[in-house]
Amino acid sequence: MTSFHQGILQTLAVLLLLSSCASRQLNPNIGALTATYSASFPTEFAQAAQAQWTTGNEITTLINGDAYYPAMLQAIEDARTSITFETFAYVDGPVTRKFTQALAKKAQEGIPVLMIVDDVGSRHAGKHNEALLRNAGVHYHTYHPLNPFRPFRYNNRTHRKILVTDGWQAFTGGAGFALAWEGNAHSPDHWRDTQYEITGPAVAQLQHAFAENWEELTGQALTGPTYFPTLSPTGPHLTQFVYDSPRTPSNPIAHTFLHGINSARESLFLEQSYFVPNKTFRKAIAAAAQRGVKVEILIPSDKIDSPFCRYASQNSWKGLLQAGIKLYQYTPTMMHGKLMIVDGRLSIVGSGNMDGRSFFINDEVNLHVLSPSFAQEQHAMFQQDLKQTEEITLTNLSETLAPLPHRILARLIAPQL
Repeated sequence: MTSFHQGILQTLAVLLLLSSCASRQLNPNIGALTATYSASFPTEFAQAAQAQWTTGNEITTLINGDAYYPAMLQAIEDARTSITFETFAYVDGPVTRKFTQALAKKAQEGIPVLMIVDDVGSRHAGKHNEALLRNAGVHYHTYHPLNPFRPFRYNNRTHRKILVTDGWQAFTGGAGFALAWEGNAHSPDHWRDTQYEITGPAVAQLQHAFAENWEELTGQALTGPTYFPTLSPTGPHLTQFVYDSPRTPSNPIAHTFLHGINSARESLFLEQSYFVPNKTFRKAIAAAAQRGVKVEILIPSDKIDSPFCRYASQNSWKGLLQAGIKLYQYTPTMMHGKLMIVDGRLSIVGSGNMDGRSFFINDEVNLHVLSPSFAQEQHAMFQQDLKQTEEITLTNLSETLAPLPHRILARLIAPQL
């Protein structure tokens, strides 16, 4: 047996050992009878999300590290009452050290800085970064370190991307903190990703997502105007945040993705870094295409950082292509964005991928925007990314697929990807 296959079997054994006990029950018909443009859609979608719509939000789209890192650092510098910060990947490097110094500076000024980093994704955060943060007074916690008395919990990671300053300015999206996210996707070492800056009443919902994990880790509830000030309207968008974890049996992130797909009547555009749809999602996407919805899906090429996600994804490609969807792979570098646009009205962005790990195992947070103008902006970004893709068709599919043994192994571990 080759070292490659030994490694895969070892990985499979570990993943099965750590497999989540979360419910995987989905309602495959959710939203099917309600078009996005119907009067009842906002109410029904909010029920699936278990989150209320908020009016009066401003949202700025920040494309690649050259745009979002400076904006986030400026927000930290401008903070006067509180900072809450949660991420999956906090990896030592130039940009991470900038954030460490900025957060430490605010803590030294006496501002409460609360920080959660995932124990797996941030295992290379750097002891010097952690020491600087703790010594400065940052309340620094790692999410679910390995505990021999609770081994199954280790598979539940926080993949949420949260920065909230003064309780009123927020950032979320797909990006972590590492060299890969720096720059402008200008080389294979620098990824394509998107963050969003939000102000307005919806920010309180994102703060609640952070507060949920903070209370789990520390036992401390976040309350009061330091973290939840009165928020006034700042923009035109109808917006909600939905957050999810294995402790949420109704699976709102999975169900809102599915609701959007089933409600589509005209167009469905997906830009997904880890596109591993289960049977329910494959059937919903295929059904959308077969009822006349224009479906275009943009995924990473072989520059993906997780080859087995690509192998697992490939198991669905033939069926989706046969159903009439258009499939494109982004070629310049790793595409790490998460975006769904439905009928030019509903946009779903955030940390959640279209895979089993995001739906049932990780803690995630997504931003929903019901706004034609915002959807138009996201579609323009999608079209720009589309210019740097190669189309995958039934004709060239065989040239693109990984060897069958890779795809078989990937199928076995797909629920964990």
